[in-house]
Amino acid sequence: MYEFLEAQFGATLGMEYCDRQDVKAAVFQVLFTNNRFIGQKEAAPKKMFQTFFPDVYEVFAKIKSKDSTLLPRLLQSMESYLIIDVIAKRISEEYPEAPIFTIHDSISTTDEYLAPVSKIMNEELTRAMGHPPILQVEHWDKQKIYDNLKKLEQRTRIVA
Repeated sequence: MYEFLEAQFGATLGMEYCDRQDVKAAVFQVLFTNNRFIGQKEAAPKKMFQTFFPDVYEVFAKIKSKDSTLLPRLLQSMESYLIIDVIAKRISEEYPEAPIFTIHDSISTTDEYLAPVSKIMNEELTRAMGHPPILQVEHWDKQKIYDNLKKLEQRTRIVA
């Protein structure tokens, strides 16, 4: 979905993105902003989505009509169910010795179990969504971990 929308945002709106995170931010705007936001100048991606997928947009708008937080919460629940209750459960049944850690829509494991974990994720996500996902492998190293911890530290504020 991200790749298709990135191409359409570029072709239709002239919007170019540096990386997948930028595209994801635009998709989040489409999905998660209040229905009234569509009247704003910054809502061009949302308007384009409505043009390309009017039926899907209408369903999303109806879900958010009384509570704009309902759609993101429903999608988060679906994501959680797939990752934890379906995928992680199957991995733990088929590879009980595999170390797995869920992080939102991802599963972290060791190199030894990368292939079977990727295979199970691909099969279960394809079964649930109706088409194969594009999975990305991110290798961790000490510097990446350190950089991510620094970013978290900078964004974290203590509330007392």
